[in-house]
Amino acid sequence: MEFLTLVLILVAALFILRKPEKEQAAFRMLVVSTLLMIFLFSLATRGGLLPGLNF
Repeated sequence: MEFLTLVLILVAALFILRKPEKEQAAFRMLVVSTLLMIFLFSLATRGGLLPGLNF
């Protein structure tokens, strides 16, 4: 799933570079990928006392 978010970010960057008129679609992709990352992080750290970082 993390690969999917990275692909969404890459596609959004390519939209901005190749088709500047599709800026709104690229922004929506960035918002979706950010929300997906937040959801996956919260799902992965739901059961732990500390989040899954380097503690």
